[in-house]
Amino acid sequence: MIFYGFEDERTVEEQYVSPEAVICVVDDDDEVRESIGTFFRSAGVKVAKFRNAEDLLAWPNLPTMRCLITDLTMPGMDGLELHRELRRLGSEVPVILMTAYPSAEARERAETQGVSSFVAKPTDPETLLEKVEALLSS
Repeated sequence: MIFYGFEDERTVEEQYVSPEAVICVVDDDDEVRESIGTFFRSAGVKVAKFRNAEDLLAWPNLPTMRCLITDLTMPGMDGLELHRELRRLGSEVPVILMTAYPSAEARERAETQGVSSFVAKPTDPETLLEKVEALLSS
């Protein structure tokens, strides 16, 4: 199985990500996913990037995920559905939900469902890193 988002589309096991704790980024926008991944790696953070929620859920190292950054609106399973599925599977990892359409309704739905942080796109990767650090230190 291929886990998309890596420079040469090799599997996660063949890339940088070891089976240690990682930050996962799920976004169907290649540019957003790559920029976040590149910034986090340059900061020394292990990152696994996925083009969609289904690829993340199929990832054999899913238990190593320490935090999830995901887009709200994606083809197939959206970010809130992914959050619900992770909770159903017993995962309590913090979830940062990003959206280019930050309506009050979307924010309220995210907060009601227990999403850790709601972020409007575009956002700067440094801000995301600060949010991840804060969530992991709490």
